[in-house]
This record gives sequence, structure tokens and C-alpha cells, in this order.
Amino acid sequence: MKRWYQHTCQICRLPLVVGAGGASYAEGAHIQALGKPTNGPDVDGNVLCLCPNCHVRLDRGAIYFTDDLEIVDRYAEGPTLPVVRLATVEEHRIQQRFIRAHRRFWKIDGERS
Repeated sequence: MKRWYQHTCQICRLPLVVGAGGASYAEGAHIQALGKPTNGPDVDGNVLCLCPNCHVRLDRGAIYFTDDLEIVDRYAEGPTLPVVRLATVEEHRIQQRFIRAHRRFWKIDGERS
């Protein structure tokens, strides 16, 4: 997963350079969280390549996705932000059931879904 995205965040699209020679750091983030209470599976369609900041924001429900994989920041202030889609590659088949489960868990299914 991380190699597909060259260790660059799919949300903010910024590589977090932490090593000599420009080595970047990213984390595998589950859309529908593993374990209780959501019991999401550990499969490619449920995992994203994210920086630590975006990972925490996803895990806490501050960021969610529409069915069209548009990124929505629940707490953004100011003028309407431009619509930005989650960065994807052809090999990565994100499953909508996990996107919808994430929104249901955070009770945001009615917002821009």
C-alpha cells in the first residue's frame, strides 16, 4: 500500500520526509477501524496510506469521505473549501462499504454523502 503511494499521504498529498536521502514516512490507516466496536477487516480496500496527522483526523472522525471519495473536513472554518478527492491509484480498490461504515460510526452519513 505505502509503495503504491510512494509513502505520500492520500489526503494532504505531502510526503513526511524523516530520513537521509529523502526517505518518507506514512502509516497504514484503516477506514473502518479494526477491533471493537466496528470490527473492520485488514484488507486493501479498507486501508489508506496517510501521514500521522491525517491518520488521527480520520480515526477521530474529523475527516470523512463522500461516496465519490471527496475529502470532507468537518471542522474547517471560513469560506467553502474546494472539493478535493482522495488520491488513488488503479491497483487500490477502496470499498464503499468501509467509507459508509466510517460515516455511520461517526454519525455523519447525512453530511455531503
